[in-house]
Amino acid sequence: MPENLVRPRRLRLVSLAAAAALLLSGCVNSGGDDDSGAEATPGTQGAEAEPVTATSVPTEELPGAAEDYTEYYEQDLEWTSCEETMLCAEVTVPMDWAEPGAQDDLEIQIISSDSGGDDAEYLLTNPGGPGSSGYDAVADTLSIAFSEELAEQYNIIGFDPRGVHRSAPVTCLDDAEMDEYREEVSEEQPDTEAAYSEARESAAELVAQCESESGALLGHVDTLSVVRDMDVIRAVLDQDELNYLGFSYGTKLGMTYAQHYGPRVGRFVLDGMLDVSIDAHELNKGQAVGFEEALGNYAQWCVEQETCPAGDSVDEVVESVQDLFAAVEENPVQGPDGRTINVSTLVSGFITPMYSRASWPLLSEALTMALVQRDFTMFQSFADLQSGRGPDGSYDWISSFAFTAVMCLDYPMPQDPDQIEAEFEEVSEEAPTFGPYLGHRAVVCEEWPYENVSEPWDAELGEVDELLMIGTTGDPATPVEWAENMHEQVPQSSLIIREGEGHLAYGTGNACVDEAVDGYLLDGDLDEGRTDC
Repeated sequence: MPENLVRPRRLRLVSLAAAAALLLSGCVNSGGDDDSGAEATPGTQGAEAEPVTATSVPTEELPGAAEDYTEYYEQDLEWTSCEETMLCAEVTVPMDWAEPGAQDDLEIQIISSDSGGDDAEYLLTNPGGPGSSGYDAVADTLSIAFSEELAEQYNIIGFDPRGVHRSAPVTCLDDAEMDEYREEVSEEQPDTEAAYSEARESAAELVAQCESESGALLGHVDTLSVVRDMDVIRAVLDQDELNYLGFSYGTKLGMTYAQHYGPRVGRFVLDGMLDVSIDAHELNKGQAVGFEEALGNYAQWCVEQETCPAGDSVDEVVESVQDLFAAVEENPVQGPDGRTINVSTLVSGFITPMYSRASWPLLSEALTMALVQRDFTMFQSFADLQSGRGPDGSYDWISSFAFTAVMCLDYPMPQDPDQIEAEFEEVSEEAPTFGPYLGHRAVVCEEWPYENVSEPWDAELGEVDELLMIGTTGDPATPVEWAENMHEQVPQSSLIIREGEGHLAYGTGNACVDEAVDGYLLDGDLDEGRTDC
């Protein structure tokens, strides 16, 4: 999850859903590629690679003629050993799906668990984002994120979507510039014309640097382009249907795939549902309210511990957090390494341990240090974790810019300053703790050098047999109402609702959820309607 949260005047862009991927995968960066260079095929590591015969090109879902895409759909994979026990390959896709060959091709990095054997089917996964690494999710947490049974029956595939990490990453700033960007503090008073002008100027500078570093890629990292890449991955893996497990933003990828490639949908599990029928404002507001409710749940837990550092009642805890945010917004503090800890760093660092109830004790520890000792070291560390900053000050990869690129391409944004301000004020009113710091993406998207390519959502998925959707009652990033709404819109969907706190449901210790997901992916068993776990 990018840590960039603050008022729109300072252009901090938030990706609340993206944190799911980092916490799901249990890491921010992989330990680096372990590539021995030896060719292999899944289930036969070290053996000579065999050609893969792709299924037919789905011409009805592509903007051009079949011959324009044949070379992509019929390419042969060359597997190499990587990450000690796994296999990796590159899948070539056109940068511009509307005009293959007009721009340089992209190489999408995929990784296979190689755990199912020669004849196993593949399970494609995506951990969230947009901007999170699916390669890392499989490489680093295979035994944690996926059940042993899934790993035995499937070769689990992770991939870095276009614009992310190993797959032509969106690049804007170097390490020093990223530090400077994160430390910025506005000298203008909020809610003034000068502040808005400052934000516009800052956005223009940032976007110009993104375009200088990333070029035409900035116009081709939208969700539909990634979904088209996913269908090529399906084809070169020689799968007639795509089996898929998507989390958070990965559920939007899944729903978009189902909308465009319905006949090729296999067993689909979508955990932490995004409501793909809502606009950017409703998305932002829903997440802000979700974190507001999560703060209340944390506050209730905190006071029950009898050692809560922020107060003796829920209201006192919430007020203490609000006061802390306001104080740092007014007077940023200096971290032990000399870097400025502004309110953006504080709020994003605060959100990190809110994703899992198991991390609430860490949140209390960080609050104790901040409130009693004015020491914000833990919050700074959490924010660094989210942004991918290592102890040496290097950023191995930065998902926040990929997130920004996807959002600007996927969601129409208002350009009228009065509407932007009205939407911002609505979010701040409904989520008084977090709303004032979530900002508004329209300020940056207004400067984006490529047009929005969003398309209307169509719930008529007539050629899809079934989907499994999952929501969690206390999920702050993807509120449970989103899963309920999507289930209502899609008749052929089943719905599981986990009762509990935290983001996502599968693999969090709820046997009811885990057994249902595994039963569907392994044996095709799926209960119709809604199931409460």
